[in-house]
This record gives sequence, structure tokens and C-alpha cells, in this order.
Amino acid sequence: MIIVFRGYGNHSNRLFQAINIEAFCIENKVDYLNPSFKDMSKYYGIKNNFFDPAICFLMRIFKKIKLIKTLDFNNFDQNELYSNTILKKRLIFAQGWCFRAHGLTKKYQDYLIGKYSLLPDLYIENDLYKYFITLDRNEYIIIGVHIRRGDYKYWENGKYYFTDDIYQMYMNSISSELKKRSNKKIKFILFSNENININRTEDIIVSNNEWYIEQLIMSKCDYLIGPPSTFTLWASYIGRVKYYQIKDNTGNIDINDFSYCLGLEK
Repeated sequence: MIIVFRGYGNHSNRLFQAINIEAFCIENKVDYLNPSFKDMSKYYGIKNNFFDPAICFLMRIFKKIKLIKTLDFNNFDQNELYSNTILKKRLIFAQGWCFRAHGLTKKYQDYLIGKYSLLPDLYIENDLYKYFITLDRNEYIIIGVHIRRGDYKYWENGKYYFTDDIYQMYMNSISSELKKRSNKKIKFILFSNENININRTEDIIVSNNEWYIEQLIMSKCDYLIGPPSTFTLWASYIGRVKYYQIKDNTGNIDINDFSYCLGLEK
């Protein structure tokens, strides 16, 4: 049995942490418990006989004073070692980000989508969602744009911190590319953790919703663009939506560079 006693990172990171470990456990018939996910379970209706969160806290204390040994996923190069350790030990307390079930998150994607899909009660009456579902997909191509700033100003020395005009260039580029292939209208929905200074038109909508609603709507778009972020990748994975990662300020998109998220490499 493996018990994940500590989640890693924000909401999307924790989801990817969970599905990588769980997919491996399903494949190898290892019992899996993730008490660290209890606070997130309310979004997905997961009932997993969770431990009291206080027990997770105690495990962290016990680890610190060396009363228990834990398996810490802190090195991507040790994935084989982690896998073998899980299979050999009867009970493991685990934490960390660097475990990947390569290929298995794809193999069990249907199951994992079913388990980790947002509860309809949380979005069914949302105004943006109600508008979204009225859009005729025979008339519109809907593109979700994740404008990530905030901590990205400092993460990787600001490598993926782009101004609104750069996002606008990418929006213009994909719009041009799609219009070469289709007569459908283009509708953009913008999602951001900061104010956006992009001219609003009838074809540009700016969301202002809770993270879980925004991620749900992103997962139902036709295409997604944004800088490298597990937030966008989770929407791609859960909704099987093609995505494109913005990694420079050229503003040029080749439609052939879009792909689906089937898990994570790193």
C-alpha cells in the first residue's frame, strides 16, 4: 500500500501528482490512499475513506524527527527506483513531485477523467458556462487563452512572463491559421490571474471565475494556448483538448504544433 501524506504545489500540480501515482498503482494492483487530497475531493465527489488531515500533519512531524521513513519523489532520474520500491514494500508513506507513470496516465485516462471530473453542481449554474454551452460549435471555434503572470514574473527568471501584446499576437496568429482551414467564426475566452489589457470585442470574452470553473471551461474549448503550466495541461488532459505552449515572444503559431496532454514528462 502507498499512502500519499503530502500534496505537492497548487491545485493542478496536486491533480497530476495524484493521477501519476494512482495510475501506477492501478497497473500494478497496489493499494492507493491519498489522504492529502481530502481538501480537493469536494470538487470531484471523491470518497476515499480519507484520514483526518491531522494525521497527515503528524506524519510530516514524524518524518522530521525521523520516527518514520518516507519515499520522497524528488528526483526525476530515480523513477525506476521509486517504482521498484513501491512494488517491494508492503507500506509506503510518500510525498513529492518527481514520480511519473509514463504511458499509464494515457492507458487509464478514461478512468481518471471519470474520477477527477468537476462535479456539475459546481458549474452548471455559472453564467459563463451557461453562455458557453449556447455557442453553436458548427458556427464557432472556441480558443481558450491562459494568460499566466503573477509568480511567472520570477519563475525561471521570467522566461515565460509575457505582456498582453504578445498574447494578442498569438491570438492573431492562430485566428489567421484557423481561418485558412475553416469558415467558422473564432471566439476567444481569456483566463488570467491578473487584469488583462486586451481590447474586448464580441469575439473576446474575459473570464472572472473561480479556478475550478475556469479550468472546466478551458477543458471544453477546441484549442488552448498559454505558457507552460499544469493548469492548461490539466484542462487538456481532462477534456482531451489540443494545446499549444507559448515559449517565446515571436507570436507565431503553427497549427501542426498543437498536441494533447496525456500526462506529464516532468
